[in-house]
Amino acid sequence: KTSKASPKKATVEKKPAPSEKTKPAKGTASTAKAYTLEEFVNMTYLTETGVRQWLKQGRLSGRQSETGEWMIDAASLDTPHIKRLVR
Repeated sequence: KTSKASPKKATVEKKPAPSEKTKPAKGTASTAKAYTLEEFVNMTYLTETGVRQWLKQGRLSGRQSETGEWMIDAASLDTPHIKRLVR
C-alpha cells in the first residue's frame, strides 16, 4: 500500500518592508520629554544657577529656545550624578 503524501513546500518567511511608521522620525530629540529650568529645579536639590552651570559644563543635557529659556532633557534625571539629587 503506497500512500501519496503531499510534499511539504519550504516556506520562506518574508520580513515586512520597513514602513514609515517603524522608522525613527527625524528630530526626535526635540520631541523627547523635557523640563523647564524651574520644573527641573523643583524636582532636584539643584539651584537655578547650579542647573545653568551644569548645562554649560555638559553634566546635564538640554537645549535653549529662541527666547533663551532652557529645556532640560528628562534623560538627565537618570544620570548617576543627578539621580542622587532627585527629590
